[in-house]
Amino acid sequence: MSQIERIVFINRTIEEDGGVRTARIMSEFSLSRRQVLRDIDFMRDQLKAPIAYDPEKRWYGYTESFTLFSNSNERMLVLNAIFRSLAQSQGLMGTLTEMISEGIDSGLEKSYRSLSDKIVFITPVQDWPDYEVFNRICAAMKSGERMTMHYKNAAGQLSKRHIEPLRLINYSGRWYLVSYDLQHKELRTFHLSRIIELAQIAGDRMKQRYSDAELDAFIHSGYGIFMGKEVTYVTFRAYGWAIHTLATQTWHAQQKQRIIKEAGEDVLEVTLPVANLHEILSALLFFGAQARPIDPPEFVALYEQAVEAMHNRTKSSY
Repeated sequence: MSQIERIVFINRTIEEDGGVRTARIMSEFSLSRRQVLRDIDFMRDQLKAPIAYDPEKRWYGYTESFTLFSNSNERMLVLNAIFRSLAQSQGLMGTLTEMISEGIDSGLEKSYRSLSDKIVFITPVQDWPDYEVFNRICAAMKSGERMTMHYKNAAGQLSKRHIEPLRLINYSGRWYLVSYDLQHKELRTFHLSRIIELAQIAGDRMKQRYSDAELDAFIHSGYGIFMGKEVTYVTFRAYGWAIHTLATQTWHAQQKQRIIKEAGEDVLEVTLPVANLHEILSALLFFGAQARPIDPPEFVALYEQAVEAMHNRTKSSY
């Protein structure tokens, strides 16, 4: 049995019963008392758990409020469901994949392992990369060398770019490359499936332009995959069924939402940072008449133009 499984068991028992006796751990895992005490020492010394022996109750418990692995079994079940789903969609359910899945399951308590096949993860979009392209990008990032790229944008326009590849990101099932664009002298995001040709430039070294913290700030700056240093805070309101849908969703870590009154009814008002107004516009249009923009004015105007264009296109089809 793995140490993580034993630690999860010890922690869960303390949380549920208030404490745990060494004899119970020894019986559960067929261990010596010495090994149990080593696990408890590890929790105290390495995981900083406030675990101590209570001579009156003759068991080990926490001396103060402490959370080691909140809902650890449930989190492991979700993690394994995601892993197995992605592996199956790529036809990778071989011996190695099964070993990895079993490794994740080893962190579960025994009583939870039967649930592993009952937790299913399905993602509607799975935009798998061209692994040759992926390999070349990884090679360039490892060697710190620049690349030349032929790229087709969303409008079908072709361009040749000289880039410094910095991050590979999967967002909503699609793969993107964050690079420093030497022509525009700024960070740009490219959809991997639109890369036509890609080559490493041997000997042309990348410069250290950004720290990891700066790149993380760029990546997480606003809602969506269109990233940038400049973000706009967008506010919109949701009505009817959209309130219940959006109330449980987090579109960005800095998102704020509140229930307010409008014309005597409850509405949900959401504010979040956005780097590209067109991206949040697409998300808002999904809710149809159950959502509308409030601020800033340029976002309201963009929304109204999109609604008018859809209306005109519908009329012209008759």
